[in-house]
Amino acid sequence: MVEANSKEAHSKNSLSQLEKTFEEYFGKKAPALPQNIKEIIVKIAPYLSILSAILVVPSIFLLFGLGGLATTLAPLGGAYAVTQLPTMWIGILILIPAVILNVMAIPGLFERKILAWRYMYWAQLINAVSSLIQFNILGGVISLAIGLYLLFQVKSFYK
Repeated sequence: MVEANSKEAHSKNSLSQLEKTFEEYFGKKAPALPQNIKEIIVKIAPYLSILSAILVVPSIFLLFGLGGLATTLAPLGGAYAVTQLPTMWIGILILIPAVILNVMAIPGLFERKILAWRYMYWAQLINAVSSLIQFNILGGVISLAIGLYLLFQVKSFYK
């Protein structure tokens, strides 16, 4: 029991330290966005989350359908196609928690709650992991940098 609590505390401490590091670089050292731009981002964020959920959830179901088709047809594509299947499936499965976090954040984004901001932050980290697993390293790094910059620029609006 004590060991489990210790691991959980270490995990929370690591995530907290990572957030502090990102806040230092993306929130304090990076060039600040103008205040009016920050306000616009905070106002439209819940609507963008709703829009992304509307677009992404059907896409996940489509991916499962196409993934099943790809799994069936992969042997026809040779050894390379077969070796890419686990990466594809893991990438799809990792995106599901990110979508769930985005949907969970929507009510809190309207109310400007820090927990909603944190859900968006965690979803951004999960998206980065998914990109790395799918070997989309450059796209993942660029997406992570832009996402973290925007998130940490508006963090002060959430309490």
